[in-house]
Amino acid sequence: MRSWINHHLAVPVVALLRNWVLNVIISNLPISPLRHAYYKHVCGMTIGSNTQIWMGARFTGDRMHHINIGNRCSIPYNSFWVVGDNITVGDNVVFGHNVSLYTSDHDPDDPKFARRNAPIDIHDWTWIGSQVMIMKGVTIGEGAVVAAGSIVAEDVAPHTIVAGRPARFVRERGTRDFTYKIESGPWYM
Repeated sequence: MRSWINHHLAVPVVALLRNWVLNVIISNLPISPLRHAYYKHVCGMTIGSNTQIWMGARFTGDRMHHINIGNRCSIPYNSFWVVGDNITVGDNVVFGHNVSLYTSDHDPDDPKFARRNAPIDIHDWTWIGSQVMIMKGVTIGEGAVVAAGSIVAEDVAPHTIVAGRPARFVRERGTRDFTYKIESGPWYM
């Protein structure tokens, strides 16, 4: 009986509470050092120096300790991370608002609707526009730009610009010598 209660009641309730605390309370704290401390020490995320994860970023999944975000990145509010596998974000990466990352989906041909996981890897100096969806198994190369509203279901070559649903090659990026750097934002971001 105890085993059944733990498996069917206690574990799901704890997971629900953990996600609720993370996404309702912690993500909306108006003091970024407190949010970052929770992400690092409770969730096990790796977050580089001068990286900004704004209020309202939401996380779900059982692999939050597999999130690795580099230095000087900007992750604005309403980003949504489904973490069933590794998510790696390089240095100097800029996200627009409402970016979604999905490392998991389900097999529509499996009778049990099995979950499928694959990592997402976003390299240095990448710019991800607002309302972009990045799907499992995708690598976005160094210096790439993903236009707003795109769905990225295949790898993006370095120093290219892609756009659309699904995202397709538009052109090469006009520079490969990047000098911008995200600096620490105010403590209330």
